[in-house]
This record gives sequence, C-alpha cells and structure tokens, in this order.
Amino acid sequence: MAKKLTAGDQAKIAGRIVEKTLPKLDFSLRITKAEYRARWRAVQNQMKEKGYTLAFACGSELDRSDAAWLAAIYDPIIERYGVLIPAEGKPVILAGSEGGHVLEGAARESGANVSLMREFQISDEDYRHAHFETFRDILKKAGIKGKQKVAIFSSPEFLPLAHYELLAEQFGEANLLFDEQLLQRIKYVKTLKELRICEQANIVADAAFRAMLSVLVPGVRETEVAGVGEFVMKQLGAHRLGFPTIVTSGDHSYTVIGPATTKKIASGEIVSLGLSPTWNGYHGIIRRTVRCGKKPTRLQRQFIEGVEGLYNVVIQSTIEAAAKNLPSNYVDQAGKAYLAGLKLTTLKGKSVTPKEPYTFVHNTGCSECQEGMGAITPYTTEPLGKRVALMIDVALLGFEKFGKPAFDCLYAVVEDAFWKNGKKVGVYNQLPIDVQHLVGNEKPIAKGASPYHRPLS
Repeated sequence: MAKKLTAGDQAKIAGRIVEKTLPKLDFSLRITKAEYRARWRAVQNQMKEKGYTLAFACGSELDRSDAAWLAAIYDPIIERYGVLIPAEGKPVILAGSEGGHVLEGAARESGANVSLMREFQISDEDYRHAHFETFRDILKKAGIKGKQKVAIFSSPEFLPLAHYELLAEQFGEANLLFDEQLLQRIKYVKTLKELRICEQANIVADAAFRAMLSVLVPGVRETEVAGVGEFVMKQLGAHRLGFPTIVTSGDHSYTVIGPATTKKIASGEIVSLGLSPTWNGYHGIIRRTVRCGKKPTRLQRQFIEGVEGLYNVVIQSTIEAAAKNLPSNYVDQAGKAYLAGLKLTTLKGKSVTPKEPYTFVHNTGCSECQEGMGAITPYTTEPLGKRVALMIDVALLGFEKFGKPAFDCLYAVVEDAFWKNGKKVGVYNQLPIDVQHLVGNEKPIAKGASPYHRPLS
C-alpha cells in the first residue's frame, strides 16, 4: 500500500508534471480584437433581421459565458455587470466600481467600451472617488436615442430584476423581448481557433488530473488532492476554474458533484474526481471514479464498467451521428437503449438498472456547461453543429436517497471533452477511460491512452 505523501512529495510530483506539460502549450492562442469585431457583426446582423435596435446580456461569476464571448470578460470579480450591444457600433460594458477595474482590462482586450454605473456596485458600499455615469448619459454617448426594441440575451433565470427594471424604465416593458437563442446559436458554432484553445485547456486538464491521481493514497485529505490539481492548472495558465474541483470519497459521494472537503480518504473508499480549467477563456474537463488504496471489488468494478460501457456507446454513436449528419438525439437514444439492457447487482443481490443523473452530452465554451443550448437531449432533433466543442458526461447513481446505498458504489462517472469539425469527431483528453492503474503512482499515461483521442483537425 502506498504511504501518504508529504506536502513536499506532492509538490515535487506536481512540479514534474508541470515541466513535462508546459512545452505542449501555446499561450499565444487568444481571441483578437478583429475576431471580437466579427462576433459583434454576426450578432448585429441577426439583431437587424429581427428588428432589434439594442441588446443586453448580464453576467456574474456564475453566469459569465455570454459576456465572456462578447467582450472578453473571462474573470469577473464581485459585482454583476452587463453588456449593451447596439445594432451599430461597439458594445458597452456596464460595470460597478470594484469589478470595473477588471472589466476595463476586458474592454482593452476586446475593444468594447466600458462605463461605471452606481446601480452595478455592491449595494452597501460607498465609492466616493468613483466616476459613475447615468444610464441616460451612457446611451447618449453611444448614440442610442429614443425608444428601442431591446433583445435580452440572458435567461430570466440569471437576469437580475434590477437590470430588467433599468431597461424597462428607459425603453418601456413592451419593448423588451427575451431572445436567448439569438446569441446562443451564434456562439454554439466555434471557430477553429476556439477549438484549439479548448484543446489547450484539455492538455491542462489531463496534466492536473494525472497529478491528482498520483497523490491519491490512503490518509490524504480531499482538499490536498484538489490542491495538487489546482496547483498544476494555475502553473499551466488556467486563470480560473469551470467549477470547484471535485474530490468526493466514501459517503461524501452522495453529493455527486461536491467540492473537496477536509475529509481524509480511507483505504478502500471509492473516490470521484473532477476538474475544469479555464484557459484563455475556454474550458477543459476530465472526471473519473476510482478506488483508493485497493482495486475495486467485483461489484464495484461491475458498476464502474457499466459507466465505461455507456461512455463507449455514447461516443461511438456521436461519431456515427456526425459522419451521417443524423439528428443529435440519436446519441441520446443509443445511450438509453444501452441502459435499458444494463442490469447490475445490488447490495441485496438483485439485478437492477441504475439511474443516470443527467443527459449524456452538453455544450461547452466560455463556461464549462452553461452555454444555454447545445446539450443532446431526447428533444434535440437538429444535427450537431458543423464545428463545436462538447463534453461527454456519463454517470450512474448507486443510491435513491441519501444514506441508503443500493449498490456497492454510490456514484461513478466518466467525463471528457471532445470536438466535432465537419464529419470528424475526436476526444481531446488522452487519459484512459479506466484510470485505476494510475492511482497512487506516476506511471506515464501513454499506455492504454483513450482510444477516442484524436488531435484536432
């Protein structure tokens, strides 16, 4: 049994992995001002076709995809913010005083304008030296006059009431229309550069995950494992995370996607791990389930292999759907047909089909999964987009209620990112689907690498 590593040992492992990975990264891959201008034109052309003279998207540290894509707001801090898009001219970023300093950097990167508004500041603070503008002054400066037909790109789930009321007071509620799909459809289809940035993000994801597996030995705390992964991600240029790094062991697995805690991982516990680096604004992913300190039992292995089988079916059906331009729900149907025939042994010796917790494939880009459209569901009858970045996320639940396990494994998952370019599909990640042999050691990943990995073409 591998002994618990010291903090120094963990740092050395992480450092070695960083040094091996750095030469694979191209930090020059960034979205340029010219590319942002092209994005604005694409959005503005659609706005004009639909009769909109103005559009608005809100954002925060939670819902940052739309504003990130529009105005390079990859790293929002503290306050909510918004982006105004006129039918002609540059977008205007609306910001609070503190986060506004960060958003001014985003404006320089994208070429958008930026204005500070008191309405966007933290509610109970006072910024006596800040230069705030009124909404009317901002509109006047942007050449936006009179009544406007305003498209709201943000979902009502995320749009603050205060933002809605600000627009309604100025333009009239009858002139506000929620049209999330206008923007979602445009940013769903990626440029080749966007796919390449996602490729870089997943090189980082693989390296960080390999480091986490290496230090996963009995007695280590979940936060230690997560910390090693996050150290590697930061060293390799990940400026933030798509979600809090997941390390769930033992009964903590009931949380399914819970962040790491200070819980010590015991020998023999099942552990699910996941991470998502944000690299130059775009996201990578990898998640797997393993057993710490020991090989999985027969029933645990059966459960995990059930998830791996689902992964194979879903990615193979995606490859087929891309090649034949089939409706995307073909993939959902294939996955559910596999599950219908899957019978696993419960703790009571019964043969039962475990439940999947969510859909099998979702879209990605400037968020890990909150792009608004692009997930494959039973109802998505359109073929996959011509050039898209997606994530295959397959899992099974081993329980119905907290504290009442049905199977000898509470939760198992395999998640990877993949690209589609025309009729071709390839998984970004190189780590094997089954990574159990990589737990608690530094073995190279070349042996048994993912059979679906394919360099972007």
